[in-house]
Amino acid sequence: MDIVIKKPILVAGISLSFLLWIGQNVKNSLGEMGDFTMLMVTLMGFLWLILQRNKTKKIVTNPLFFTVDSVDFQKKISAVKTLINTLLTESKESNNQDLYNNDCEVFNEKIIKIDAETKRNYLEAIIISDNKVSPITLNKILETQFTTLKIKINTDILKTVENPSINLFESDLILFILHGDLKESEKRTIQNIVNNNQKLLILFDDIDYNLEEEKTLIFENLKTRLKEIIEDKYIIKISTKNQITKVKKYEDKTNYQEWEEITPGEYKLLTDILQNIIDKDQEKLILLTAYRKLINLQKNVKDKVNLIRKEKALPLIEKYQIIAATATFANPVSSLDLLATAAINTQMIVDLSSIYQQRLSLNQAQEISLALGKLMVKLGIVEISSQAITTILKTNFITYIAGGIIQGISAAYLTRICGLSLIEYYEIADFSHQESINLTKIKEKLQLIFQRNKDNNLLTNFVKKTVLQFPAV
Repeated sequence: MDIVIKKPILVAGISLSFLLWIGQNVKNSLGEMGDFTMLMVTLMGFLWLILQRNKTKKIVTNPLFFTVDSVDFQKKISAVKTLINTLLTESKESNNQDLYNNDCEVFNEKIIKIDAETKRNYLEAIIISDNKVSPITLNKILETQFTTLKIKINTDILKTVENPSINLFESDLILFILHGDLKESEKRTIQNIVNNNQKLLILFDDIDYNLEEEKTLIFENLKTRLKEIIEDKYIIKISTKNQITKVKKYEDKTNYQEWEEITPGEYKLLTDILQNIIDKDQEKLILLTAYRKLINLQKNVKDKVNLIRKEKALPLIEKYQIIAATATFANPVSSLDLLATAAINTQMIVDLSSIYQQRLSLNQAQEISLALGKLMVKLGIVEISSQAITTILKTNFITYIAGGIIQGISAAYLTRICGLSLIEYYEIADFSHQESINLTKIKEKLQLIFQRNKDNNLLTNFVKKTVLQFPAV
C-alpha cells in the first residue's frame, strides 16, 4: 500500500526524528554521556515549544436542568432541523444514502408531531409503582370519582431503575407510589426523574399499616430522606383501600341492628394538588415534555450523523496507523519513536476533528496529543501493549527477528487507541454552547477504549494485519 504524505506538520515531525537519529550517529565519538545530553536537550526543546503555546480552555458541561419557554422550544426545533440537514448533506458521501434520506423524512415528521403536541389541553400523567395493583386502583379512583380533572393517566410497573419504560420520560406528570420505607433503587429513580426536569408527586400508600403511629413514622421518614430532592408539599399520604367498620346499634338490652360503614380511601389532598398543577403549570409541563422529546430526537439524529462520520474516520485512523508503524520501523532509536508518533498523532487529530466539524488549531491538536501520550505512559498502556505485542510476535519467529517491528506495531496500536478515543469523545460532545475541547473527558475515553481493545484476540488480529505492512515480512 503506497502512502503519500502531504501534511507539513507530519513531514516536519517525522523529519526531525530522522535528523536527530542521523545526528546521534555522527556524534558517537563524543561519548555516551554527550550523546544522551544532546538527545535530551533536543527533546526538551521540542516539548517546551509545545507547552509555550496558549493552552486550550476547558469548560465542563453543567448538568441538564432547565426551564423552557416558547422561544427556547423554537430554538431547539431549529437546532434539530439543522442537524437533519447536516445528515442529508453528509449522507451524500455514504453508500447508504437512500436509507439516511428516509431517516430524515421520518425525523421531520416527528418534529411536526411534537410541535402539534404542545397544543394539548390536558396533561398526560403516569402512575408507577413496584406493585401492579396500586397504580391500577388509584387510576380507577381518579377516573370514576374525579372526572373534572383534565388529565389522561397511564399506569406502569417500575421494573428496574436502569431501564424505565419510555412512557415514564414522555409524561408531563409522574405519580410514584411507595408502600413503605424508601429503597435505594427507588431513591435513584426519583433523583433521575427530578434531574430530567419532570413534575413528580411521591405518594405514600398506607394500606399495609393499621397503626396511625406507624403510618406517621414511615411518612415522616420519607420526607426526611427526600428533603434534598423534592419539596415536602409534593410528598403526599394516600390510602387506596376503603376502611370497613362494623356498627351495632342497640334498641334495648337484647335487640340491636348491625351494619357495615365504609370510609372511602384518603386521596382528597392528592386531587387538590393535581387540580392546582393543572391550573398553574399545565402549559409549562406540556412544553417541557415536548422539549424532552426534541432532545431525544436530536440524539437519534446525531447518532445517524456519527455513523456516517465514523465511516470516514476509521479508514483515516488506519492510514495513520500505517504511517506510524512504517516511520517507527525505519527509525531504530526508541527514544525518538515518541517524537515521530507525537507528530503523526497531532496531524491525525487535526484531520479527525475536521470530519467531526471541529476546526482545531495546531496548538490544540498538539496539546491533546501530548496529554494523551503522557496519560498512556502514566497508565502503563505503552509498556503493557509493547509486552503483549512482543508475546504475540514470539509465536512467529520470522517476524520476531525483524529489529524494529515491535516498536512499529506498538506505535500503530497507540495511534489507533488515540484516534478511537477522539472519535468516542466527539460522538458525545456538545458544542452547541461554544464549548471548548475537554481534555479530561478525552482522557476518560482513552482509558475506556484501552480496556475494550486489550483483549488478546483483538490484539492478535491487529498484529497480524499490521505486520503485513512491513517490507519483506
